[in-house]
Amino acid sequence: MSVQACANLVARADPERFAAAMMTRLPVRKVLFPVYAFAAEVSRAPWMTQEPTIAEIRLQWWRDALDGIRKGNVRRHEVVEPLAKVLTQQGNKALDVMVEARRWDIQRQGFEDPDSLLKHVEAIAFGPLSAALDSLGHLPNDDKKIRNLARQIGLARFLCGIRELIDLNVPIWSCPQKDNIYSNLCEETLSISGPTLSSPALIETANFKRILRFVTRNPRSVESGTIPGFPLRTTGSRILFALKNN
Repeated sequence: MSVQACANLVARADPERFAAAMMTRLPVRKVLFPVYAFAAEVSRAPWMTQEPTIAEIRLQWWRDALDGIRKGNVRRHEVVEPLAKVLTQQGNKALDVMVEARRWDIQRQGFEDPDSLLKHVEAIAFGPLSAALDSLGHLPNDDKKIRNLARQIGLARFLCGIRELIDLNVPIWSCPQKDNIYSNLCEETLSISGPTLSSPALIETANFKRILRFVTRNPRSVESGTIPGFPLRTTGSRILFALKNN
């Protein structure tokens, strides 16, 4: 099983992360593509069936795959085998938390309040971000700022997908929220400081603040599905900073 298979999967499932990874050197891609492919496979697992029990089984398969990697019993799979070669124990734990957080996609129950939404999106984004940073040797000892960054990334990604969830009749909230809920979420999240470190694993974060700032000014764009795409630019200051350790 090859890294190329992971790259092909990411190209189809997550073009933005694929573009970010392609800006890095080959040794870095060998880390990023398996991690990103794992995240992509887990993200789509709950949506491949309408049966909650089957969806739970699919997610559990990925948790068992991570457990196998920890124990040295690696499953033969186009994503699991390349991932096992680069994943650290700490990264394994972070990805496991991400898989557990994806159970929301099965239950499809609205969030009770903004804090519960933010905790959810942070767990999902922290998994691949932390795993990639640790495998590259760039994870700081204090992961608080990485968690803050994951919250920003996760929120931006989630907001971009809300229109699709609405079209699928998936409730976002379990009770009515204020009209300015999305702008408030973005303002709160943008006020959190992120890490000052350079790593090619951070290239994917280049546009998240632009999305959050846009929604702060245009909160109705979330549910109308009119958040614009912000293509990665190789001249962007965040990308150049991230590439210093590439």
